[in-house]
Amino acid sequence: MPRYYQVYSSLQDRIRAGEFEPGAALPSERQLVKDYGVSRITIIKAMDLLEHDNLIEKQQGRGSFVTGCRQSDDGALGCRVAFCMPDFGDSYIVSVLIGAARMAMRQGVQLQIVGVESEEREASRIREAIESGANGLLVFPRSRYADSGLYGDLCERGFPLVLLDRYFPQYDTDWVTFDDEGAGYALTRHLISRGHRRIAIFPGHEVMVTSVHGRIQGYRRALEETGIPFDEDLICLDVYDTLSPATINANESSHLRLFDRIRRDAITAMVAINDFVALQMNLDLMKIRNEMMRAVIEGRSGLMVDEPGVEIAAISHRSLGTDQSSLVVLAIQSGETMGERAMDVLVRRMAAGDDLPHQRVVIPMEVVPVA
Repeated sequence: MPRYYQVYSSLQDRIRAGEFEPGAALPSERQLVKDYGVSRITIIKAMDLLEHDNLIEKQQGRGSFVTGCRQSDDGALGCRVAFCMPDFGDSYIVSVLIGAARMAMRQGVQLQIVGVESEEREASRIREAIESGANGLLVFPRSRYADSGLYGDLCERGFPLVLLDRYFPQYDTDWVTFDDEGAGYALTRHLISRGHRRIAIFPGHEVMVTSVHGRIQGYRRALEETGIPFDEDLICLDVYDTLSPATINANESSHLRLFDRIRRDAITAMVAINDFVALQMNLDLMKIRNEMMRAVIEGRSGLMVDEPGVEIAAISHRSLGTDQSSLVVLAIQSGETMGERAMDVLVRRMAAGDDLPHQRVVIPMEVVPVA
C-alpha cells in the first residue's frame, strides 16, 4: 500500500483505540515525519484522508485535533447524529424519528434530519451529512437500495451506523428491526384459528426488503405448521405493487384487481403487510360491496356473486378505524420504541467504537384482536 495510506491507517487505528481522545491534538507534522520516517507530503496526504473521514479537524495555526463525541461533566455527549428519512409523509417513519429525537435529548446528542427525496439521492445525501460533520448515522434505507455499496464502505471504515426497520444481510453493521417473522406468523395463526384456509398476503410497493421477507416467511411457517399447503400465488404482488402512503385511494382500479383475486383464488382472509395496505384494502372492500349493492338494485349480473366476507389481519404502528372494517387482528409496531432503541445503540457505538460487538436488536410486536 502507498506510504501515505499506511500512515493514515496507523493514525486511524490509534485514534479509534483511544490513544488520542476527542478534542486532543495530534502530534505536529514535523513530529509525525520523524515518527514514521516519511516525507512531509506523505504526512499531509495521510492527514487529508483523516480529515475527509471526519476523524480530525485542522485548525489554522494550531494543528490537527481529533473530532468525535466529547463527554461533558454531566455525562452528555457532544455528538451530531444524522437521521436519514426517505419519506416525510409516512407517519410510521415520523414516529421513529420522534423516538430517536427523545433519546437524543436524553443523551445530549444533536440530531440532524436529512431528507432523501428520491432513491437516486440517498447516497449523495448521506455523504453530504458525513462531510458536514455528522458523527453517526441512523438510516431508514430506501426500498430498492439504490446504492447499498455505500453502506459496505461505511462498515469497512468503521463509521458509526445503525439501520432501521430493514438491513443488508451481506454487511456487518448495527441494526434495529421488529420481529417481522413472528408478526407474520402470529397474524396468520389467528386467521387460521378463525377457520380460514385460503389466506393471502399482500405486500405494497416495497417487496425487496428484509422486513417484508420476514413477514412472508412467518406467514408461510404458520400455514405449513398447521398442514395448510403454501401457495405462492397467494403472495399477491400484483394488487398493490405501486401503493405507498402518498397514493392511498388514488388508484381507481385497485378494488377491481382485489375483487378478481378474491374471486379467482377463493380467498377468505388477507394479511396486509403494513397499515397503508390495510387501509387501501378496507377501502377497496367497501367499494366492492357498494358496486355489488348497486348491481343488485339495477338488476345487473356482472358482480352478482356472494359478498366477499373477507377478514383482514394487518401490521401497523397505530390503531386503525373499525367502522365498516373487515379488520380482525393487528400486530402493533411501535415506531417510537424503534427510534429510542436505535439511538441508544448508536450512542454506545460512537462511544465504544470497534470494541463493541455488532448490535442486532429485534423488537417484538404486540398482537391485538380487534373487537
